Amino acid sequence: MTGVVEDLDFPIRRTEPFRPPIEYAKMRSTGAPVRVRLYNRNPAWVVTRYADIRAVLGDERFSSDISHPGYPVFGAELEIRRHIKTLVTLDPPEHTRLRRMVVSEFTAKRMNSLRDQVRRTADELVDVMLAAGGPVNLAESYSFPLAGSIVGNLLGVPPNEIEQLMSATRALARAGDLASVGARIVAFKDRLTELVAEKQREPADDVLSRIVARHVATGALTPDELVTLTFVVIGAGYNPAANMISLGVLLLLEHPDQLDAVRADPAMMPNAVEELLRYVSVSDLSALRVAVTDVEIGGRLIRAGEGVIVPNGAANHDPEVFPEPARLDLTRPARMHLAFGHGIHQCLGGNMMRVELGIAYQTLITRIPGLRFAVPAAEISATDSILTEIHDLPVTW
Repeated sequence: MTGVVEDLDFPIRRTEPFRPPIEYAKMRSTGAPVRVRLYNRNPAWVVTRYADIRAVLGDERFSSDISHPGYPVFGAELEIRRHIKTLVTLDPPEHTRLRRMVVSEFTAKRMNSLRDQVRRTADELVDVMLAAGGPVNLAESYSFPLAGSIVGNLLGVPPNEIEQLMSATRALARAGDLASVGARIVAFKDRLTELVAEKQREPADDVLSRIVARHVATGALTPDELVTLTFVVIGAGYNPAANMISLGVLLLLEHPDQLDAVRADPAMMPNAVEELLRYVSVSDLSALRVAVTDVEIGGRLIRAGEGVIVPNGAANHDPEVFPEPARLDLTRPARMHLAFGHGIHQCLGGNMMRVELGIAYQTLITRIPGLRFAVPAAEISATDSILTEIHDLPVTW
């Protein structure tokens, strides 16, 4: 292994908000997993080849159990999450049991049935923007409100509480100290506990009410388990979706020829969404594992108890699968990207995000054909966090 890539501190921050770290390519050139150092100086392996990442994500010898001491954690403030078991950090059979109770709520058919609702919300937000006149911060005026409304309405959060509850998830994601993270998690889960109790008393036509009726009422699922599931759904369905809307718009505006092409041919939009998901890989570091036995990956022996990091951004920019990966090409067949992961932990919200992004982009470029940056693109930046977040996207028309 060359000195270029060994002994790196991890995670590596992005220098551009819409592109995974360039160090992934250097790691990939070694042809094997690369050892890195975590915040506490503990070692872990980073896997960067598409084929190897798929292999890890589909192999039961790599565990998602966050309570395992070898499971990689990226900061002291995140250590508290070792005590919170979620769908993302469970192994079968518990993972299988819980996922089966919710997966029917996120099928492509069910998500497609929400198209009219999503379109209405997008149109309403654009109406407000047009009435106010530019410039506006698109992230705050469109991306976050749209993502929050969709996941909030899906779960059955009271309309007057959606903004407050979703803002709490953003604050939680940005909290940087142990005491703040712990207190915010407790407060957030307390409100979700109240919400589940409300659905038990007064069910409605929403995901939480249906899960309560089918599984909580029968004793197959405890209220606390449903609270934790809801915690995960909101976390996965709000921040990543909102940031993907903003980052996708940023990329479209930076590639006016491709923007013109997809505006002229709306049938391009589904594939354009897949390419934007591949290119950005917004939840790059969502897949973490720990080996439960000795396993060889890419010619490297990973021993039992060692942490493994499988960044989907590295897989999605592997030139063996996506030629010229740093080039945005909305006509590229990109559906095989790993932005939503792979295997038993593949993101439940993938179908929802595809619907949401397609409508979000199409509504903007159709209704505001003169949409453009209000500041030089070089001045737009993302927050320096594990999850790529963009909070300030000034646009006008």
